[in-house]
Amino acid sequence: MRKPLQTYYLRKLINTLVDATLTSPSLAEMVHHHLQVEWIRGQMLSQYRVFDSRGEVYWELSVIDAHGYTDMLYQQGSALLTIAINGALVTPKDEERAKELFPNRAFRTCPYCHQRFHSWLEYYGHYKLDHLLDHQSLRAI
Repeated sequence: MRKPLQTYYLRKLINTLVDATLTSPSLAEMVHHHLQVEWIRGQMLSQYRVFDSRGEVYWELSVIDAHGYTDMLYQQGSALLTIAINGALVTPKDEERAKELFPNRAFRTCPYCHQRFHSWLEYYGHYKLDHLLDHQSLRAI
């Protein structure tokens, strides 16, 4: 998929993907292996590429207003996009990179109990075990 995006829409897309992987398979889970994200800084346009270890490209996202933002913003976007597209297949190395880029900030706050998490995998496990199972058992009644 190729799509030009403004930074605002890129942020919305990444957050939507992160939240969606709580209840549906991530892209990596659908193709059954961990995916990588590359960020390429251009003069007027920056691009994210999502690819696998064989070099097959799954997504190319071009950010059309890239020149107005700092490199750090796009590095943070790359770290979050890596987590979003991998979901349960995210690696500890990916999580460590996100922690370095977002120092002293919680990765996610649980929408149900408002507990804050600094790790995607801890948040993912908490949600699956403490809330998703509760909702599924309520539907079964």
